[in-house]
Amino acid sequence: MKKRRDEGPVEIDVSKIRKPDYSSEELFAVVDQKLGGPHVRVICEDGKERLGRIPGKFRKRVWIMVGDVVICKLWEYRKDRCDIVHKYTRTEVEKLRQEGYLKKLEDYLGMYL
Repeated sequence: MKKRRDEGPVEIDVSKIRKPDYSSEELFAVVDQKLGGPHVRVICEDGKERLGRIPGKFRKRVWIMVGDVVICKLWEYRKDRCDIVHKYTRTEVEKLRQEGYLKKLEDYLGMYL
């Protein structure tokens, strides 16, 4: 069997990375603490701590850990809670940082990197 050779870092185009839709109340956030079950505490880019819920379709396919950058969608009737709708990979986070999308989260990202 032929070995696969690593061809260096993969270039990611920033325009293809999913970004929050602010009109539907989506925000960048950093996972601060796992609370058990489907619940996590997140720090959103507006500086508020919220209780985040990992939906069932996400829970069994994507592992969300402390320090991960995610997109959270605020609940309509309770603004102190949110649903996690997307998780970024490390390379996507680095690209977003370079382009300046995560400026409001720089203080919180420093704790986990």
